Amino acid sequence: MHTRGVPSSRLSDELVAFLQSGLAIVVATRDEKLAPEIARGWGLEVDADAGTATLCIAAPPDSRSRSNLEANAALAVTCSRPSTYRTVQLKGTVDELREPSERQLASVRRHLEAFVDEVGTVGVPPEGARTFLSGELFSVRLDVREVYDQTPGPQAGERL
Repeated sequence: MHTRGVPSSRLSDELVAFLQSGLAIVVATRDEKLAPEIARGWGLEVDADAGTATLCIAAPPDSRSRSNLEANAALAVTCSRPSTYRTVQLKGTVDELREPSERQLASVRRHLEAFVDEVGTVGVPPEGARTFLSGELFSVRLDVREVYDQTPGPQAGERL
């Protein structure tokens, strides 16, 4: 039974597989004046049945990203495949913010290696790609409320 987030029909097996591959993930938060702040996301795991996504955000404890989430919980997660520009955005609210578990850190490492492979196809050397993961990580669980196609083209901005 689906009790939260988007209907699981919007999070198809194909979409979940895409979201959990070697994508470039950028997360955006906002403050009370709607000023945005971005950071990198890593190790995205989607629970289609629950309508949630868990990921780690690279930002220190005193970052604007973290303070924004603590203040209002609004989060947008943009996931893009560098080799094709296919892009999907998840929006919702964070209902859990904590230190990453060992399982999540393993997911981050797998994501980093898949990301290194992906950006290698567009000419980014592995040693350069690995520098994209930097800084302290914290974990969030996002209650996904909206899913958008953000791939450049005529369907950009359409709900999935």
